[in-house]
Amino acid sequence: MTGSQVPALKKMDFPLTFCQVISALAVTILHTNSCFWVFSSTRLYWFSANVIECVFYFAVPVFFMITGINLADYKDRYSTKTFFIKRAEKTLIPYIFWSVIALIFQISTGGLKPSDITPSWVARSLIRTDNIITYYWFFGALFIFYLLMPLIASIKKEHRDKAFRTLILVLFLCNILDYFVLRMLVTAPDLIDTIDIGLGNLIFIFLGYYIYKKPPVLLAKLLIYILAIAGLLVHMNGTYRLSNTCDHLNVLFKGYPNFPSVLYSLGMFILLRDIGALIEKIGWLKKFFEMLGKYSYEVFLLHWFIINITKLIVRLNPVSLVYRLLFPIVIYAVIIPITWFLRKIPGIRKAVP
Repeated sequence: MTGSQVPALKKMDFPLTFCQVISALAVTILHTNSCFWVFSSTRLYWFSANVIECVFYFAVPVFFMITGINLADYKDRYSTKTFFIKRAEKTLIPYIFWSVIALIFQISTGGLKPSDITPSWVARSLIRTDNIITYYWFFGALFIFYLLMPLIASIKKEHRDKAFRTLILVLFLCNILDYFVLRMLVTAPDLIDTIDIGLGNLIFIFLGYYIYKKPPVLLAKLLIYILAIAGLLVHMNGTYRLSNTCDHLNVLFKGYPNFPSVLYSLGMFILLRDIGALIEKIGWLKKFFEMLGKYSYEVFLLHWFIINITKLIVRLNPVSLVYRLLFPIVIYAVIIPITWFLRKIPGIRKAVP
């Protein structure tokens, strides 16, 4: 197929743009709510932190679902070679660029010692993706998705419904075994997380594509919402009760591919799409979210910097509800002009695609 024959990339529909914006905002809330990871059975902040953590836990799964929707049909638009070039431009270049900037930042602020930075350490850190910026663990999952996407896209469309349903079921059962059953049987749950290489998150690639192509009818949608509420309550109540019982943070119900998260995230994706469809009918509001959508990926990329630079300038109370719920809005608002400016600089603009 020649370049002139390649069909133009279809613009992402507005409900997906809305999902992406809310997902980006939600992930910043998760990270300003980091006090959740410091368990306390006596202080009230942890109760609210647990609620916030569980309510906004859909952020990354929804982001992965959108990834599956956008990429599973890439062969309709361009070749596999072009696919990898585009993915490198969209993710690999920004990942390496901002990881290097973060490395310089941490050395200059005393977070890392120059003597600790060796070529092998840098290589390992870039491969792990979360060693320099912990929030960048999702890049590791994305890179796995990209490597597998040519195989996924090769499944003939007439066979995809059955194939994707089977893969969703198999991954769901395997994730229950990995994230739930083995955690109950193994006394060191961190070992389970180490064994997992991120393949469990593949369920969101298949789930997002399948539910997007075959929207559920009303009865099925109601069932999904009921299961989503159940997943949220199991995650929230289970984490609260088990953590208070053992007097330390219990992660039995945590993990994005774990069954409470999968059920809840699927329901949230459908709900957000429906809300987006309603907002699409309101002209000025649609334009507002379309503007935000142009910067949602950069929110994932840059919010670590805003959070850490702010800590150097202003003394903030990390358990304050105002900080945990309102500062993410400030982060999003600050990233918009920063990204707009960086996109005007030749060379640098590739780091904020």
